Amino acid sequence: MEFLVDSLKKNRKATYADLKAKADGKKLAVYPIMFGRAQALLGIVKSAKRGQGKMAKATAAKARAAKTTGGAAPARRGRGRPTNAASKSGQVRALLGTGMSPADIAKKVGCTTGLVYNIKSTSGQAAKRGPGRPRKVAAGAGLDGIEGIVAMVQSGERERGKMRMALERIQGILADALS
Repeated sequence: MEFLVDSLKKNRKATYADLKAKADGKKLAVYPIMFGRAQALLGIVKSAKRGQGKMAKATAAKARAAKTTGGAAPARRGRGRPTNAASKSGQVRALLGTGMSPADIAKKVGCTTGLVYNIKSTSGQAAKRGPGRPRKVAAGAGLDGIEGIVAMVQSGERERGKMRMALERIQGILADALS
């Protein structure tokens, strides 16, 4: 970085390619982002402070536009298409909040109950499902301080001994079969 700043102080019109070639001759690693930062440090190019660049200005402009139109812009929940209250799915979402049964909602909106259940499951209003298959061993079981750790090591040693005996038996059977 020092090399780039010094070089740009000497020649403000120097290009990245020229400085990269000189840096390669001196066995220095130079990247385009470093060149841009050096130019910004010296005031050769304009740079906005963090959080005040193009994205921040665009976001602020959107917020001002929504405020002046009375918030008419559709609210986004993240990824995907914005929700539309006039659509069938919007009507279903509104009716799900009232506590109506899915069959009644389907009749009122004019859709299938499957669509109602699908919207219910993706809208976050569905009842939370229980856990899946339980673990074989509860997490943290047997690790009650040093005694628990010692017990785990001892049980591992016992299992290793059993496996060694089984391998020795297999080895003996194979030796008998081959001889």
